Amino acid sequence: MASFSRVSDLKPFKTMWKIKVKIIRLWKQYSTTGGLTIEMVVVDSNGVKIHASVKKDLVNRFDPVLSQGDSKILINFSVGHSFGSYRTTDHPYKISFLETTRVRNCELPIEVSGFDPASYRDILDGSLNADYLVDVIGQIVEVSPIEVLSINGKETNKIDDRLPIVLWGSFANEVMEAIQTRSDHAIICVIRFWKIKIWKDECSISNAYNVSEVQLNPPMSEVQDLLAVLPKEELTLAIVESKPLSVTSGVSEKDDFFIHTPRKTISQLCESRQVEKCIVMCTISAIDSDMGWYYLSCKVYAKKVLNVPNDVVDDEDDENPITFSYYCSKCKVSNPKLLPRYKLHLIVVDSTGTSKFLLFDNLAIQLIHQPCNELVGHNGDEIEEPDAIPLPLMNLVGKTYLFKVGIERENFLYKKDTYKVTKIITSRDIITEFEQNSSPKIPCLTYGEDNSIVSHAPEGSLLVSTESHGEGETTDLTPAKRRGTPIVNLEEAFDQSSGIHTTITARIKKEKTDKSG
Repeated sequence: MASFSRVSDLKPFKTMWKIKVKIIRLWKQYSTTGGLTIEMVVVDSNGVKIHASVKKDLVNRFDPVLSQGDSKILINFSVGHSFGSYRTTDHPYKISFLETTRVRNCELPIEVSGFDPASYRDILDGSLNADYLVDVIGQIVEVSPIEVLSINGKETNKIDDRLPIVLWGSFANEVMEAIQTRSDHAIICVIRFWKIKIWKDECSISNAYNVSEVQLNPPMSEVQDLLAVLPKEELTLAIVESKPLSVTSGVSEKDDFFIHTPRKTISQLCESRQVEKCIVMCTISAIDSDMGWYYLSCKVYAKKVLNVPNDVVDDEDDENPITFSYYCSKCKVSNPKLLPRYKLHLIVVDSTGTSKFLLFDNLAIQLIHQPCNELVGHNGDEIEEPDAIPLPLMNLVGKTYLFKVGIERENFLYKKDTYKVTKIITSRDIITEFEQNSSPKIPCLTYGEDNSIVSHAPEGSLLVSTESHGEGETTDLTPAKRRGTPIVNLEEAFDQSSGIHTTITARIKKEKTDKSG
């Protein structure tokens, strides 16, 4: 059997097939019934794709010779029917490795990628079969911040995209990191093997188990073709708030804030003696500049890096500046790639008292609408002048939001006065409705003679005068005059059975690809 068969010709009537293919996707998958298996999508030189599997008993044998991106010759394998709701190709059959299957290297690699982008229109109008995974390419023009959701008792991150694209797991962090570290060029997103989701008659796509893949500005001809047809005046990438009133684990964001979580005033928050979460409606009166407003993190793990003083420095020489390197204790790497992330300590007030709230990067972006990297700069270092607060942060002062905060044992046992925020709602309509249903009412802050906001913020905090603000800036304190939409989840929880997920959504302007047939 010297000649190669085409993938399109594969049928179950025999096993002695011989094909030359490229592995365009490879992953390992575990199930209770099948155990640990190797799953692949392969493509031949004609661009025809087929799914291939290696069952658990043969994984150790074939794992060393199979790698994504390699071109291989496969000899002697079984061909069976392909079925299910997560089909990676439209081929009616799939390949299963046998104990007698042979794998050989190709002398001439196959250059085809098997990338076949679907039309946005076909996805959105529901004309595509949702049992088949799809590829998409487009420019990211809008992204909502990462949200932390609870799925099956585990925290997961999520982010949403004009074709709604919901990214879960590490995909969310990868996309947000790329956006935060981007230069002025357009971000082209290539996503492969994604699941079409239908929720309340609306179609979107979301990553599916381990098969899905996302790449940003990969070295592909399709990316260069799209960049060539984009308008010279590129669209500005916008970080927007999430769609309102989405449902997570069967509970809408509004119900979470209005029904399922108790509301408290600041006084009640401080008096609480149990671990719980609560909703507090209050106004930001200052930013505690003594605590800084960002930290330097490892790009891989988002963990704060440690400063390690250099041993060569003479500790007794006051004239020599302190030199040091950075170290990530999570990935055990010296001088890792750094990424500044928000860590805001807010002084908040209502009619009953004052407190401190802590917001980390994912929530801070929802308020500021700018990644931390844009305010710090690409050569960011540790904060040297804590009082030099950027204007986008100062503009938060005087604004009222709904905060979902956690009360921990440290707060009532050891009198820790800072509470961590887990969710925020900024919608004017929802805040007004919440205020009308609240008792007691929460009034606005008062003004001093110099038109500055009066609060009991501690020394070292930053208060912002409103007299210098222009007409176009929102500085009114009444909730009825505030703008924005609620920071909420975009869709129901992804239907995987277990695991920790992370999601991010990005609006993508798609390449115009009309498909026929």
